[in-house]
Amino acid sequence: MLTQIDYQLFIFLNTAFSNPFFDVVIPWITSSTNLVVMYILASLAHIILSKDRKLALSRVVVASVLLGLMDWGGHNIIKEIFERPRPNNAAYFINGTHQLFPQCNFLAGTSRAYLSFPSNHALTNAAVVMVWSLWFPKMAKFLLPFAVFIGFTRIYVGVHYPFDIFFGLLFGFGFGYLTYKLTQKWIGRKDAD
Repeated sequence: MLTQIDYQLFIFLNTAFSNPFFDVVIPWITSSTNLVVMYILASLAHIILSKDRKLALSRVVVASVLLGLMDWGGHNIIKEIFERPRPNNAAYFINGTHQLFPQCNFLAGTSRAYLSFPSNHALTNAAVVMVWSLWFPKMAKFLLPFAVFIGFTRIYVGVHYPFDIFFGLLFGFGFGYLTYKLTQKWIGRKDAD
């Protein structure tokens, strides 16, 4: 039953907002390369504009290590346990038509990998966004929806199911919160920033 709910949500979220503009923009936004470049630029801006550059650099290091650990753990531990095929798995296609979701859009092509659960995009972005939101609570209203939006982009391009995103966000927010608590004395929030 949960699988059927996941499938129906996938069909809805993959097709309901489909349009030619999003078909170009969303794959660009969800590109790992573009997200990494954005994080590098945001980190550099934070270090340059911060009153306390040592604190800023510490935060960037913690966030970068967290991102790397979440990405590694998602790929090498969690995905290896579940081995859930992505919705765009090549085995589902016969003569170019998806056998489960013929009405859906697969803007990222096909894959042969068992890399669906959880979404590493959701996991890593949620972890980093959570720790930054706790360091800068005024930014949370922008950062938290950004993590959810990045999760949505993975459904839109056809590489993840909604439950992959939900649990990726859940794990990511949890690990981000834990990281904040573990590093709070060292690099906790300072109102001067």
